Amino acid sequence: MSNLAQRIITGLLGAGIMIAGIVFSEWLFAFIFLALTVLTLNEFYSLASKNGYHPFSVWGLFFSIVLFALGYLSISGLVGHQFLWLLFPLFTLGFILPLYSKKAHPINCLAVSLMGVVYIAIPFTLLSVIAFKSGTYGFELVLGLILAQWASDTGAYFVGKAIGKTKLFQRVSPNKTWEGTIGGLVFALAVMYVWSIYFQELQTLEWLGLGLIVAGFGSFGDLVESLFKRTLAIKDSGKILRGHGGFLDRFDGLIIAIPFATAYLMLLG
Repeated sequence: MSNLAQRIITGLLGAGIMIAGIVFSEWLFAFIFLALTVLTLNEFYSLASKNGYHPFSVWGLFFSIVLFALGYLSISGLVGHQFLWLLFPLFTLGFILPLYSKKAHPINCLAVSLMGVVYIAIPFTLLSVIAFKSGTYGFELVLGLILAQWASDTGAYFVGKAIGKTKLFQRVSPNKTWEGTIGGLVFALAVMYVWSIYFQELQTLEWLGLGLIVAGFGSFGDLVESLFKRTLAIKDSGKILRGHGGFLDRFDGLIIAIPFATAYLMLLG
């Protein structure tokens, strides 16, 4: 089976599971993105270990799980906001761990651990803010954001393959082109326009603004991960998703786009 066929089959199966979960239940939404947080962060820590760093992965994963869980439960109104104060001592605990560690360069290991939390866990946690923006759970904004990112990735891949010539950021990612990036933007805007016809949580121009933000900053997310992989001299972050590489390969754009999309949606009111 060709790589493209594997990519399409894996993408359709993964997309179907995510869409069904997000639409069907707020608890499935939470489970899906908590699982993605753990899997993606664990992959990040594994990659860092290959470059000689050995993160405090148990602490990082545990803190990220608590961060996502408390964020979701607090935003959804299931627990009081006062429980969020538990995050501060748990976060600070990470700075004590190097004192008792036998790892080489424990402060560097801590820095990588913190980077994983900031890079991966915080953006995924912000999805709960978007999902409960109206005060109750709604799948429309989250799913719209994700569809815009998928459309951008798809457009960039096929347009770049077809007509891509002008290098976007050759030092970091030689295969990325301006033509592909623009194609991804057009695909994302088209999907957001169609989405705006059926869902009125935002006005049409606001949906298009979301698509512009997701496509633009999602492209930076792809470049950020490309730089990370180039530093480690690896091609894919993993092999678990056939045709797509690892979880970081699949969600790199979304991770960077989420904070900007969250700020945009909150500023809209």
